[in-house]
Amino acid sequence: MARKKTERFPLLMYKAIAERWRWPAFLLIPAGLVLWWAIQRSSEGDLGARAWLAFLISGVGVLLFLYTLLANRACIRCHEDHFTVRTPLYPVVFSYRRVQSVRPVKFAKLRPPQKEKEARRRLYHHLWGKTSVVIDLRGYPLPEWWLRLWFNGYLFHPQTTGLVVLTEDWMGLIRQIEMRRTQLKRARRRA
Repeated sequence: MARKKTERFPLLMYKAIAERWRWPAFLLIPAGLVLWWAIQRSSEGDLGARAWLAFLISGVGVLLFLYTLLANRACIRCHEDHFTVRTPLYPVVFSYRRVQSVRPVKFAKLRPPQKEKEARRRLYHHLWGKTSVVIDLRGYPLPEWWLRLWFNGYLFHPQTTGLVVLTEDWMGLIRQIEMRRTQLKRARRRA
């Protein structure tokens, strides 16, 4: 049986992180190698801890660069009986049965920029005016502390149990979730 193609809704929070950190992370790689080369040229014998520090800088650059590539792929996908929030490192499946309601809310209303740290205001400056999708949940599929380890903190609703999803096509996401929830309810009534 062929799998149905699901629409992908990119998560703008992770895109902002990827855009901000991609080039600095990439530049750490040659910077560490140049530092290693300079240390090697300056010392004849044992390179010691300084050489390892140079490799560590390049290694951190590689890991950060890979994270930014994965962050660009972060999205939410709506399937027949669940939706998946795919973050850079950890995908989580949410059943539509957990969803109480889906509604649009201005992101700045949920997270007022004046209450945020300056670094976050600068990182997300173009997102404060956007509309977010709030998905109110009956509960999380995993313990909240575990999800907070893997998810961006802005994905959690600040007052209630739920998700705050920032995506360009917020109307399409709401339509997909509501349509799938309705189909699931009809199928349960028939059964």
